[in-house]
Amino acid sequence: MLPGAKIGHAGTLDPDATGVLVICVGKATKISSFLMEGRKEYSGTGCLGVTTDSQDATGEVLEERPVDVAEDAVRAAVTDFVGEVEQIPPMYSAVKVDGQRLYRLARKGVEVEREPRRVNVYSFDVDGFELPRFRFVLECSKGTYVRTLLHDLGEQLGCGGHLAQLTRTRQGPFRLEEAVPWEDLLSPDGEKLVRDRWVGPDRALSFLPARPLPVTAVPCKTGDMLPATEGDPERGSLVRLTAPNGEVRGVGRVTDGGVRVLNLLPASGEFGRGRRAS
Repeated sequence: MLPGAKIGHAGTLDPDATGVLVICVGKATKISSFLMEGRKEYSGTGCLGVTTDSQDATGEVLEERPVDVAEDAVRAAVTDFVGEVEQIPPMYSAVKVDGQRLYRLARKGVEVEREPRRVNVYSFDVDGFELPRFRFVLECSKGTYVRTLLHDLGEQLGCGGHLAQLTRTRQGPFRLEEAVPWEDLLSPDGEKLVRDRWVGPDRALSFLPARPLPVTAVPCKTGDMLPATEGDPERGSLVRLTAPNGEVRGVGRVTDGGVRVLNLLPASGEFGRGRRAS
């Protein structure tokens, strides 16, 4: 489809999940890790009463329990999973333990201890019931295992549960209605569709707060420390570095001493094919 082009992505989807997958081409692959920082929105279906080894519908059933839960109880329970949430990554995941992917160990029937991780769930709402199934929408940070949320919710309700279906409807500024279906990408018009949907780093990084580059720091280089300003966000935050004309020229991270330059992008006129970020 794009012979010879360097191609990457900004966050995987589980095998049975559908929805937004951000693809980076050319020089835009240099910002793929930053695009992963964008908030993600999902819609999906949970199923109560059945737990599986993968925490979704693809796994083997471990236990079945009766579902004697009122709709109001489900709606109340999901609120306990909003905010900063501690999750233990599922065995069927790409997380590495001692250099080995967990899913590879799980396929061998091996289970190992996993360190809990903190993620943020910004919203989690139930929008329909056909018990034991229910529909939900949520917004979360990177690294959130939605199937683990559904598994943990089922345990809290006392009946168990798993993720039955999941669609990623947004990642950062990219929404499902803008996406190109996979089968269309594989069609004879696939390359044209890709080129028509390419966007530049200005929009791709628009979810990050802007941090103007001081005129004296243009050009600057990766690793430089920019002086702190009153408008800087909290320590650890990523910012998009903008030139005097407003164009995104890189990404930095706020530290105690200012903003550390993590990545620099060419001016738009020099970005060529790589200026398209997805």
